Amino acid sequence: MKIWEVKGLGLKNLTLAEKNIKSIAHDEVLVEMKAATLNYRDLIMIDGGYGPIGGQPPFVPISDGAGIVKEVGKSIKNFKLSDVVIPPFFKGWDCGNMKDNTVLSSLGGKEDGVMQEFMIFKENNLVHAPKNWNCIEAATLPCAALTAWRTIVTEGKIDKDSVVLVQGLGGVSIFAIQIAKLFNAKVIATTSSEERMERAKEIGADFVINYNKETEWWKKVQEITNKKGADIIVEVGGSKTLEQSIKCSKIGAVIGIIGVLSGGIAELPIGRVIYKASRLIGISCGNKIGVNEYDRKV
Repeated sequence: MKIWEVKGLGLKNLTLAEKNIKSIAHDEVLVEMKAATLNYRDLIMIDGGYGPIGGQPPFVPISDGAGIVKEVGKSIKNFKLSDVVIPPFFKGWDCGNMKDNTVLSSLGGKEDGVMQEFMIFKENNLVHAPKNWNCIEAATLPCAALTAWRTIVTEGKIDKDSVVLVQGLGGVSIFAIQIAKLFNAKVIATTSSEERMERAKEIGADFVINYNKETEWWKKVQEITNKKGADIIVEVGGSKTLEQSIKCSKIGAVIGIIGVLSGGIAELPIGRVIYKASRLIGISCGNKIGVNEYDRKV
């Protein structure tokens, strides 16, 4: 079978190679991979930006994909031929909180990713795609959708009275808007242009702020919320946005720290975090239970 392999760090070292398909064991599933989606994290991984916890050449990149079951072992009960399936982002993180070695089990890093024609999985390392979703649609779920779900639902405990602030219109943010609207919550989105503002509204945002025009956008969030602030914040910006996120957060708000697009080192208004009882949570995707919960909701 054909695989894409990172022979050395950097995209210039991405190489098409050949690999034999192994025979499956009684408790394994052979999946023909049909689609993959690219996350910013994948590019960082290929460039070696994750250091010792990332993939070391040679490795197969890309964490998110979906495929069709082609063969099942004798002990397999939950999957059958032709099922559309998704491998979760973390191999073996079924439930609960992350463990010391969870971060080393992400696909497209220490574990080979989805850029190969066939992959073999243990039964507990696969989930069914949502009903009537094709492989291209399902391939968007393992990282982007699950990260948004964990931030808003698992950690944020969203309900219809929640106000959710979403930064940007990347993959996680698009899913965050859509997930928030599944719960009939109010969504405030920030983005960079008039065109993208219209796109955010089409996706479901109730209010949209152009952060290039409203550089102190936290004040606009306060205005929209009558100075109460946002209950849940999808924080993808990093060093240049985190302080503003804290300023416009509600008392007891959950701030899911997902990305570092503007830098990874930030100065925090610690006093404000304390008196607001803010919950700043680092979000590293999510577990298998989260994938199944999302599947049932959609």
